[in-house]
Amino acid sequence: MRIGIRAGAALALVFLLWAPLAHADWRDDLKVLRIGYLSSGEPAAEASRLEPFRAYLQAQISMPVEMIPATTTASLIDAIAHGRVSYAIMSGGAYATAAASCACVTPLAEPTAFDGARGFHAILLGRSNSAIQSLADTKGLRLALSAEDSVAGRLLPMQAFAAVGIAPATYFSALYEAPGPQDAVQSLLDGRSDIAVAWSSLNGDAASGYSFGVLADMVKSGALAMDQVRIVWQSPLIPFGPHVVRSDLPGEAAQLLLSALTGMATAAPDAFYAVDDSIFGGGGFVPVTAADYAPLAALVAPPQPASTP
Repeated sequence: MRIGIRAGAALALVFLLWAPLAHADWRDDLKVLRIGYLSSGEPAAEASRLEPFRAYLQAQISMPVEMIPATTTASLIDAIAHGRVSYAIMSGGAYATAAASCACVTPLAEPTAFDGARGFHAILLGRSNSAIQSLADTKGLRLALSAEDSVAGRLLPMQAFAAVGIAPATYFSALYEAPGPQDAVQSLLDGRSDIAVAWSSLNGDAASGYSFGVLADMVKSGALAMDQVRIVWQSPLIPFGPHVVRSDLPGEAAQLLLSALTGMATAAPDAFYAVDDSIFGGGGFVPVTAADYAPLAALVAPPQPASTP
């Protein structure tokens, strides 16, 4: 019996000695967590602004953290795809592109708006005094869109139209490219177009243009009254851009980072506002999965080969 007790005590001691070493393995291997972000071109100012966030994560995961600026979205995607950073702060479109190109990234969490919204919708507007009630009523009309790289103002609506058999170049009588979504809506109001693509939270008071988005901005500035327009189509929710990690990051590290993000607004408001600087942010971080970004994934998915009989 004494032998059994001694053996048990020895095993317990070995476990106690081994556990901290095993716990530290991924930290020893990783050495420093490098976080990539899209730079605005003012590195000193950005480093100062992001310092509370960097310091907070460093304390939460008990290892050094460095912030690594990227000058373009493409270079940010390349950095995480090739392992120069293990964590990246990305737009939804950038994440979808990275996931499609390397299948090596996992979204952890996304910021939410002040009203709890987790994203926004692309919308199609007609004038309220027109007969347009739905997308089916828009054939042969003049459509106002935003620039070619606008997700909500062009890319997602065009993809959604194509998915229901609408070829925009022939379905609409003209495609007017506006400099931005407010210009697209203005073209609708002044008669240069018959329908226009914009974006909105579609949350909150409709008469105020909802809680945030193009309609809210135009109502607030006096450029639009909501009784002038009618929403005739809306996209699925387009989620805000996520904080992502490489899929080969150890599970414990990913879990610690997720816990740090979701608790940050309460535990460290200075760190939270350092990284969530959106004018309609402030709602805290919530967990996300790849499925939340399906509408954006469809935009970057490679074309499927035609099926054969």
